[in-house]
Amino acid sequence: MMKLFPRQAVINLLVFLCVGVLMMVFIRDGLLAQDGQKYRIGLVGDMSNSYLGFGVTALQSLDDSRYMIELVTMTDEEARAAFEREELYAIVQIPEGMMEAIESGANDKRISYIASKGQKGIGTVVMGQIVDVASTLVTRSQSAVFGLQSIMLEYGMQDVFWEATNGLNLLLIELVVSRSGLYDVEVLGIANGLSIEGYYFCAIILLLLLLSGINNSSLFTHKQTDLPRFMKSRGVGAAGQVAGEYLAYLCLMILCIVVMFIPLWLCMEKGLFTIPEWDGMGAAPLKEFIMVLLPVTAMFTALQFLLYELTAGVVSGILLQFICGIGMGYLSGFFYPAAFFPEIMQRIGNVMPTGAALRYVNGSVAKEELGMAGPGVLLYLAVFLALSVLIRKNRIRRG
Repeated sequence: MMKLFPRQAVINLLVFLCVGVLMMVFIRDGLLAQDGQKYRIGLVGDMSNSYLGFGVTALQSLDDSRYMIELVTMTDEEARAAFEREELYAIVQIPEGMMEAIESGANDKRISYIASKGQKGIGTVVMGQIVDVASTLVTRSQSAVFGLQSIMLEYGMQDVFWEATNGLNLLLIELVVSRSGLYDVEVLGIANGLSIEGYYFCAIILLLLLLSGINNSSLFTHKQTDLPRFMKSRGVGAAGQVAGEYLAYLCLMILCIVVMFIPLWLCMEKGLFTIPEWDGMGAAPLKEFIMVLLPVTAMFTALQFLLYELTAGVVSGILLQFICGIGMGYLSGFFYPAAFFPEIMQRIGNVMPTGAALRYVNGSVAKEELGMAGPGVLLYLAVFLALSVLIRKNRIRRG
């Protein structure tokens, strides 16, 4: 262990620093872009009608949706050209004669919302709902205004005609402006309520631990087939051999984690990096986080040890480590949150050792109940070690 530690620590540290820098850039750029991003929607149609122009102006200046969307008035040709250049998120087409239909009470002209066929997800749904709300506000409110005016003219109430019209318009405007007071927004986050930054911080740390077996291939790829039998003849059985080799490998992994966390500690102490769950706490949470990682590190180390026990050559051992690490990490949500996957994939990912590890670490960072994640990690640790002992016994017996 001490012979290989310097080289392994340097390799793991370099990988950790590269991924860490990319993660910091990604998070910062993503947050900055998210803070300043608006969905630009092209508005096509005749805006000469005073009511329609007033409604669009009110949405852009009074309604809370102005912080999310930007309505840009343009011709149909300009809108389609901008949409093809991906300068617009969608196009809203106001049909000709819509306001006349509203005035007549028909309301048979519908606003069209045009989006790309490939646009799937929450953004398209939200934009469609916003346009639907805006069109409903325009049609319903103006139907109410014209209905009021028709009734007043029919019953000879010309003396209060404009006063009542203005009063109803102001009431409708007040309803639009006060829409944000009708609900509370609560951000639940993902995976035990973690923020996206906290989630990917945990996932990247676990992915590095999971794939570190590739860097440590030199420990296992020069196995001598007669050495286990010789040790067996000296009274050291398969269990003792596996225990000695595994503990040495575990110590190596723990030392590498400590070395990797030194630059992370410095960055958090100087405020260069943090996650919302640890905001304002400096580097103090890292002490507890390292303790949380110990059982996960032990389990991943046992998994890597088992995979190398199953193989004999360098190439096959490295390939098995890579395929199992990437495959299990993907299914368990190391690359994308597992909630994005179909239900069957979520179930498969949850029962994997990587799924138990991610739930355990996420729950510890979010200060949530861990459930069976902690015992699951320990159970996998025991199973991997037991299987390694069985494979070693079989190898000793076969010679």
